[in-house]
Amino acid sequence: MLQITDRATTHLLRARTEGGFDERAGARFVRGSAGVGLTFAPAPEQGDQVVAQSPLPIYVAEDVTAVLDQAVIDVAADDGESRLVLRPQADAPGDLKGQKSGTPPQPDDDGP
Repeated sequence: MLQITDRATTHLLRARTEGGFDERAGARFVRGSAGVGLTFAPAPEQGDQVVAQSPLPIYVAEDVTAVLDQAVIDVAADDGESRLVLRPQADAPGDLKGQKSGTPPQPDDDGP
């Protein structure tokens, strides 16, 4: 099931506010022209998967459920701005909603 980091939740909450959406609107992940897109919706549409672990309602459109099923939505810096990114769950840093924070994975040390 899709997981969302604390940083991504904060990013989405800020985007919802800045976009002028109602505070009850949920983030809805849909098929976009370049892959997965984001919009905000007052409620899930028929067939949407609802992610219950987040303080922000999260809806996943049926046509992107398979893409996001084993993904983590996180935030990364991009030219001074932050943006949402998808990572495989095995690469997640550990600040996931519903999970305890942990030490981020360390790069492999192939040392001498």
